[in-house]
Amino acid sequence: MGAPESSGPRVILCGVGGVGRRVTRLLSFRPGYRIVAAYTRNRDLAGQDLGRLAGIEPNGVIVTTDRDAALRQPADIVIVATTSFLRAVAPELRAAVEHNLNAITTAEEAAFPWLTDETLTDELDQLAQDRGVSLLGVGLNPGFIFDALLLTATGPAWDARRIRIRRVVDVSRFSATIQRRLGIGFSRERFEAGVRAGTIFGHIGFPQSFHLAAKCLGRTLDDYRKSFEPVIAERPFSNDFLTVQPGQTVAFIQRDEGVIGGEPWIDSEFIAFIDPSAGDFVAQDSISIQGYNPLNLTIRPGCQPQLGSAAMVANSIPKVIAAAPGFRTVADLPPLCPPPTQSDRLAEAARNW
Repeated sequence: MGAPESSGPRVILCGVGGVGRRVTRLLSFRPGYRIVAAYTRNRDLAGQDLGRLAGIEPNGVIVTTDRDAALRQPADIVIVATTSFLRAVAPELRAAVEHNLNAITTAEEAAFPWLTDETLTDELDQLAQDRGVSLLGVGLNPGFIFDALLLTATGPAWDARRIRIRRVVDVSRFSATIQRRLGIGFSRERFEAGVRAGTIFGHIGFPQSFHLAAKCLGRTLDDYRKSFEPVIAERPFSNDFLTVQPGQTVAFIQRDEGVIGGEPWIDSEFIAFIDPSAGDFVAQDSISIQGYNPLNLTIRPGCQPQLGSAAMVANSIPKVIAAAPGFRTVADLPPLCPPPTQSDRLAEAARNW
């Protein structure tokens, strides 16, 4: 369903946490974009002006806990920024589609949702096709580095015999809940126990990215492997959200492999830290494609996770509205790019954030 040419896309937010607030800021400086409603399950945020909540001028959008009331507003797309898991966001995606609205979700498992739950994904895909709308799971990673950027980088390659990816990321600006879910702030014993119990996840979404890349490059992964190595603090570290004591995890190394024929075909090393001095860490992203015409790509400094994720969501809006109906992936969309943005106003406002 297309947005009116004169007014630009009309957006509804589901979730007004970090991503929702950053998307609100960004869209407020893009002419024609309008956020028409916002809803949340957090009753403490209900009744607040969305603009003020996001740290900009009041915009008259009052956050509500009434999903149906929000979805009844005339709109083109819903942004679901609540959690990482497909089954948890599925009711929100279904509700959006039933209101004839396109939807984007930041849930990492939705980047290639067939891997997580093929039956549920096929159900949502068919419902979206029937209603003539599109669904997309996207963020910085999954969505860009392990997906869109990787696939674009294979363009000049003659073949892709082996793919290696490395991310070194400062996660100190994530909330305490996310830092701890990733694996920061635990003793070695509790870290290892949490990994075994599935309460410490590390970065979610790598299997989805690997399987999407394999599909696009004509392969099928036989197996997937994952391991963790904690980095233990020798002194206290602190950020705005979390304090790490000596003997607790100040960083970790996550290694993932997608296997074909018993050998890794695609693998990644993901290093998450909250202070670069904890291990002489330098934020960067790199991709290596081995083959007849080998390619190596490095981004320094690495892509900023919070700002990059918000931009990927915002820049996907017109592409998803224009996409063929159904559950899409970033491989189905043309390259994302930012529309005109009032950069001077944005830079001035950002000084106060």
